[in-house]
Amino acid sequence: MTPGADPIIPDPAGDAAATGAEADSPAAVRRLLKAGRAPEVLDALGRMDPDRRNDLFVRLPSPDQKTVLTAATPALAASLLADCDRAILARPLAEIEPADLAFALQLVPPESLAEIVLRLPEDAARRLLDTLEPALRDRVRARTRFAPGTAGGFMSTRYLSVPEVLSVGRALDLLRKEDPTEAPAYIYVVDAGGRLVGTAPVRRLLFADARQPVGAVANKDLVRLKAADPADEVIRLFNRFHFLALPVTDDDGRLLGIVTSDDVLGAVRRAEAGVVHGVTGADPREALKATLAATRGRLPWISVTILGGLVCAAIGARFQAVFAEVVAIGLFLPIVLALGEAVAAQTVSVALSGFAAGDVGRGRLAAFAAKEVLVGIAVGLYAGAATGLASLAWHGDGRIGAVIGGAAAVSVAWAAVIGVLIPAALHRLRVNPAFAGGPVALAIADLSTMMIYLGGATAWLGAVS
Repeated sequence: MTPGADPIIPDPAGDAAATGAEADSPAAVRRLLKAGRAPEVLDALGRMDPDRRNDLFVRLPSPDQKTVLTAATPALAASLLADCDRAILARPLAEIEPADLAFALQLVPPESLAEIVLRLPEDAARRLLDTLEPALRDRVRARTRFAPGTAGGFMSTRYLSVPEVLSVGRALDLLRKEDPTEAPAYIYVVDAGGRLVGTAPVRRLLFADARQPVGAVANKDLVRLKAADPADEVIRLFNRFHFLALPVTDDDGRLLGIVTSDDVLGAVRRAEAGVVHGVTGADPREALKATLAATRGRLPWISVTILGGLVCAAIGARFQAVFAEVVAIGLFLPIVLALGEAVAAQTVSVALSGFAAGDVGRGRLAAFAAKEVLVGIAVGLYAGAATGLASLAWHGDGRIGAVIGGAAAVSVAWAAVIGVLIPAALHRLRVNPAFAGGPVALAIADLSTMMIYLGGATAWLGAVS
């Protein structure tokens, strides 16, 4: 207690617990509750500054917190439920019949109730939700669901957090009550309102003074995730810092859960499978499927390829005069198409792999796209020069060599642009790029190559004839 602060409750009987320093402490409150003087304690809590009240409440043992919550007025109980650390509240709420708090629960904001529900055991969460009015229950449920592919979507709520005002000894006592098969590497330190303020490695706590507040030994240099952060941002942070787990908070800094390295490894494997599926159209798990199911899974991509080929054939039919005039234009068309597809496939693979591994975050998307376009231009210049020289050596006509080489250079460069722009656009729109990044990009690259190659050849030959 700070000097000059009022005691939690005066004791007219002159009990030692009524002295200023002792009355404003969990031990004093416990003695008063044990003596049957709960109304006096509740009156004093109601008159306290909210921050001071929350600090005192979170330091109480769970049975005393249960007594305070069930005996408090709906307004006081709602204030504690809305403002105190959710992990601390989960312990007494798991033992309280929600009907005893029905009026108080209706006064708690839905976002606060949602955070409490996330921490409760499944049965206790269901009973609490059943107590709420239908409209409030729907709002709470909506806030407990996070979008797939975000930090909130695959975070775990199985972690240990303690208020910073708790002693190291009390924190270790709570740790000993955890499931030994899920012993955490870190204890997350929050303020009385559940906002993350630090992390404390368990090994550091074991060697700290048991009487120290946990906040005094916590690491305040935090790396955290927001619940809405996309999977690539989560993977990027784990790749950069190599933590076993990272905390997930809401926009106000309240601790919601954690993402473990195992969660991230699973996300990376799913993303890698998506890259293979997106580029080739083949499911990496196809070996586990029946023949008919495996065949059915490939058909959409094959259909896209057939459709693209038919459109290419229709485009070629419009340029029959060019083929008739210069046979070499037709002979080199398969080479140019193959080059365009190869470069498009390479670029799509690089893009999808970058998104999957978290190497291409939201802030680097434009720079990544620009780099891949420049790579495509450089490859296009090389492919154009090589193809033009091969054409020249084939028939010895410099005019035809220039046409083929120039058209090949532009076609290949444009295929690289297509290969990066389609996955990047889908990624920017928060659509999984693997859904259409491969077959669609290759089909568009083929169509573009046909138009550029044959259109360019027609225009050039018409200009020099």
